[in-house]
Amino acid sequence: MTTTITLHVTGRDGRATTHRLPARGTLMVLLRDAARAPVEGLCGGCATCGTCHIYLPEDWGPRLPAPAPHEAAMLEMLEHARPGRSRLACQIAATPALDGLMLELAPEE
Repeated sequence: MTTTITLHVTGRDGRATTHRLPARGTLMVLLRDAARAPVEGLCGGCATCGTCHIYLPEDWGPRLPAPAPHEAAMLEMLEHARPGRSRLACQIAATPALDGLMLELAPEE
C-alpha cells in the first residue's frame, strides 16, 4: 500500500492547487510529473541548475533536514533566493512528513 501526501502548490501565476500524491522519490519529481507543475528539473536532481527552486513557509524549515552544502551553494547563486524559505525540490525526499505542505514555485531565473 502506497502512502499518499497532500501538497498545496502556488504556481508562478499565483494560482493555488492541491494535489494528493504518492510519498516516494523527491518533491521535484512529484511536482514535475504527478502534479504537472512547471518545474523543469533540468539537472535531473543533482542540485546544479536551480530549475526546481521553491519557497517553503518559514515554519517548515525546522521540519526538514538542513540543505546539504551543495544545495546551499546553488541557492546562494539564485537571484530570487529567500533565506530561510528557499529550497531545491530535488533535494527534499517526498515522505509522509510533507503531508499538508504549502509551497510556492519561485520565479524562473
